Amino acid sequence: YAEMIRDISGDIPEKREKHLDVIIRETQYMNMLVNDMSELSKMQSGNETLNAENIDLCEIISDVVDMDAKLAEDAGIILHTEMPDHLTIFADELKITQVVANYLSNAIKHTPAGKNVYVRAWLKDDEETVRLEVADEGEGIPEEDLPYIWDRYQKSSRSFSRTMTSTGLGLSIVKAIADMHHAVCGVESKVGEGSVFWFELRETHEA
Repeated sequence: YAEMIRDISGDIPEKREKHLDVIIRETQYMNMLVNDMSELSKMQSGNETLNAENIDLCEIISDVVDMDAKLAEDAGIILHTEMPDHLTIFADELKITQVVANYLSNAIKHTPAGKNVYVRAWLKDDEETVRLEVADEGEGIPEEDLPYIWDRYQKSSRSFSRTMTSTGLGLSIVKAIADMHHAVCGVESKVGEGSVFWFELRETHEA
């Protein structure tokens, strides 16, 4: 509605245009929040279907990195990928994409200009477990906050504030996706040095 008013009104005073922009941003945020909360509730209640198939994790990573490359460039952040040509896993493609996207957008948001973000994936030495990592050189997370960052009802002293592209539920969604896949996720962090968010799942294939 606010966008329609702005479009049909032509030239409007700067102050009023700023007010309309605020309304548009808040409406977009509320829509994202409702969608994220609905999706999270479905996953946590067991009402979400897992559409698992053989997928290439490295292809997903490349696609997400390509999508976020402009965002990182504008923020002055250098993105790196370290992975083999292919890693086949049996998982839900959309949900694994969400994991990579949530981890990467979170890393970009909390990394200062001139620093690096690394996205890594590999098959571990047991030759059964695939590990995804997104490492940043950001502010890090206080040790006392680490157990609570996956809980949508808790607030960390790290500024996981909402933005135009985030509702603050990204890590809760990652944890729910891990649970659906019988996978595990976690984080290692040191204040002033950065964080490493990881996700591990068994390299199972459909026959």
